[in-house]
Amino acid sequence: MKLESQSIIQDINDFLKNHGIMTLAVAVKDKPWVCTLYYGFDDYMSMYVVTDPNSRHGKIFNQNSQVSFNVFDSDQKITEAKTGVQGEGIISQVKGLKANFKALKLWHSANPGIETKITIKDILKKITDTKIYRITPTYLKFFNKQLYGDREYGEVTLLVERRNHV
Repeated sequence: MKLESQSIIQDINDFLKNHGIMTLAVAVKDKPWVCTLYYGFDDYMSMYVVTDPNSRHGKIFNQNSQVSFNVFDSDQKITEAKTGVQGEGIISQVKGLKANFKALKLWHSANPGIETKITIKDILKKITDTKIYRITPTYLKFFNKQLYGDREYGEVTLLVERRNHV
């Protein structure tokens, strides 16, 4: 049974709406690094993270924009069918007032309660410890045996050039 890409994308979208923390993997000079970040995402499956550009992973973004990530249900038991998204993509800093405003709105809607602590004014300051980054996925794999049966997962390759962003 071949799974349709659009159906897989919708399944991933539904999963991402119900979770909010990702593990992001980066590497530079053959040295890998992982970090945990809260995310928001848009209709084009781009994911937005807010982080310090001077953090270890923030510095690596400037040297290597290729990233891998995963989002999973940390409450799932080993005896249950696993669910989670694994992906690859390109990370870049969001630029411009309009794009930052939209990206921060997406991030806040996925992470409510911090709107007064991380504001657009903070993001746009020249010297600050907070910037917004967009992860443009190029490949997504969604583990969900409950949805996909013996196949266990759906996967989709995304064309970066065709997608619009915030």
